[in-house]
Amino acid sequence: MVPYNNKPNEYYLKFILKDASGELAGRVWQGVYSLNDLMADGYPVRIKGSVVEFKSALQINVDDVLPVSPDEVDAKDFIPEGPYSKAELGKRLDTIIETLPKSPGLSFLRKVFNNERIRTNYLLWPAATSIHHSWLGGLAQHSLEVAEQCQFLAKTYKLSLGLVTVGALLHDIGKLKEYSFTGAAFTLTDEGRLNGHMQLGIEMLYPYLDELPVLEAAQIKHIILSHHGKKEWGSPVLPQTLEAYAVHLADYTSAKLVRVQTVLEGVTSGWSDYDRFLETSIFTGEANQKGTNSLFDDLE
Repeated sequence: MVPYNNKPNEYYLKFILKDASGELAGRVWQGVYSLNDLMADGYPVRIKGSVVEFKSALQINVDDVLPVSPDEVDAKDFIPEGPYSKAELGKRLDTIIETLPKSPGLSFLRKVFNNERIRTNYLLWPAATSIHHSWLGGLAQHSLEVAEQCQFLAKTYKLSLGLVTVGALLHDIGKLKEYSFTGAAFTLTDEGRLNGHMQLGIEMLYPYLDELPVLEAAQIKHIILSHHGKKEWGSPVLPQTLEAYAVHLADYTSAKLVRVQTVLEGVTSGWSDYDRFLETSIFTGEANQKGTNSLFDDLE
């Protein structure tokens, strides 16, 4: 609620209405207190009002608000879809898992993803609420990118293919508990705020880890706990195995390159705006660099 400049002890509501198509500023001038209680951040509502122009921009003056149950809405109506469909992500996930030779790693992943709730949410959840892979299916897309890189690294540097694949696919599994879908957004849960996705991921995997030898289970947990790479980046321990280093480096690469791609969206040539997460601007090159015998001929 925002106080009026010229009306003591009186307030209006100022907020942003948002769905997958974009966002629009909103205001409530009457019934402020009752409507404020209905407009919880991240939850879907039905709005009745009128669209007006204010300072060369559109806004909606709200007359009435009706709450909507998260179960009544389609996530696609409020959150952008990623570049891959749920079916495509599911097929890639199964392909990566089935590339493993018959081993405890293969059996472990089959058991985890045979849990229908885990599989369904894994293919729906974002990897983050901002910064990178913050769209429907972002968690699966990011984890698959990490796994595909790690499988390449495993062949090049003679790592355990089973361990590095398990670690890559499950390093962010705790985000299924760190975030909850409120109907119009993914928001941090209280449990997520208190414990973070690394701890929550290990707790989610306890029923499956208990079936493994102690040292094998410990190495999977180590990859999850160390995948941010540095204590100042949120990892309680540093990577201490080849497989843990591989997952950390692949995780970093996936997150950073997708962030760069996001920053460059809509930038046709020259420099992007400064990005506070990358701590720099990004150079795209000039449009006229493409041409005969150019290094840039292969760019679409």
